[in-house]
Amino acid sequence: MLDRIEPDGTFYSYFSSTFFMIFALLSLDYSNRDPIILQAVSGLKGMKCTILGHTHIQFTTAAVWNTSLISYALQNAGVPSTDPVIQQANQYLLTRQQSKYGDWAIHNPGVLPGGWGFSAINTMNPDIDDTTASLRAISRLALTDPDYHQAWSKGIHWTMSMQNQDGGWPAFEKNVTNELLTLLPIEGGKFLLTDPSTADLTGRTLEFLGSYTDLPNNHGLMKRGTNWLIHHQEKDGSWYGRWGICYIYGTWAAITGLMASGVHSKEQPIQKAVNWLHEIQNPDGGWGESCKSDHAAKYIPLGSSNITQTAWALDALIAVADKSTSEIEAGISYLLDSYDKNDWTTSYPVGQGMGGELYFHYHSYRMIFPLLALARYKLKLL
Repeated sequence: MLDRIEPDGTFYSYFSSTFFMIFALLSLDYSNRDPIILQAVSGLKGMKCTILGHTHIQFTTAAVWNTSLISYALQNAGVPSTDPVIQQANQYLLTRQQSKYGDWAIHNPGVLPGGWGFSAINTMNPDIDDTTASLRAISRLALTDPDYHQAWSKGIHWTMSMQNQDGGWPAFEKNVTNELLTLLPIEGGKFLLTDPSTADLTGRTLEFLGSYTDLPNNHGLMKRGTNWLIHHQEKDGSWYGRWGICYIYGTWAAITGLMASGVHSKEQPIQKAVNWLHEIQNPDGGWGESCKSDHAAKYIPLGSSNITQTAWALDALIAVADKSTSEIEAGISYLLDSYDKNDWTTSYPVGQGMGGELYFHYHSYRMIFPLLALARYKLKLL
């Protein structure tokens, strides 16, 4: 544990793991005035924030994730990379690229660090999603600025090296896929003890590599990734998403990843997925999925449309379409009409940590993903 304490005193930068670390150290007769304990408590206090006048404790901070998503969303919407807002955001991201060998190196030896982590205080636990999001954000500056180009090269190499043997991508550690570990009597073991390939991470990585790099579609890495996605499609045409809610999230990532990898829009996996999205569209033009989906292992409707999930579904349909459709137009209308919507769906969690137990509400999502969908609609279909 002591080797994995972050500079702010937290264990792996998470509130829960730090909380348990404190109790573990106290049980080993560490004094409650020990500097390690005091700094850990200070780190926990740093998770405090105020939401609508009430004190809230975050599970962790999300500064890198939010900054990278906002930066590339703004750039996709036409804000130039020379804009001061983008320059400041990307300069921050440049400082957060990791240079330590964390647990990821155990199963991926001989590879230089180069990934990004989720939070502002994470220095040793990079993940695929934050890395590709940060690379999207700095992609334009990497063309002309040597510092960004160096960061880009390290990040690309690290991302490619993390592909699992089965062709998909994990979140944190390569080839940690032994399902026997999930049989151990440990609560949440399915999520804590393995890090298998998932449709959302594989799809988003393929979308990045296909859209932002010159890696050819027939490259072995791309072919293995697309094959993994195709073989893990659900019978109804959807894909399960591990880190978002849930089948809409996974299907969005898979469709956009396959399209960016050269899979034709008329091929069966794409058409099945499009038909599924059409089938679950709500009468008001939006989409909405319940958190119960991940626990039930099947799509369960939310009973109302959610602006973020609508943006995911729309972005997937736009990626496939050569021209606009009635489903796309209805979804666009919903986004425009619901921009300032403020009801129970506004704070409904669409991020997942542990199915059935831990969910995340990202305050920025309801602005980031509609902006991305609307920008791509304007660029491609108007």
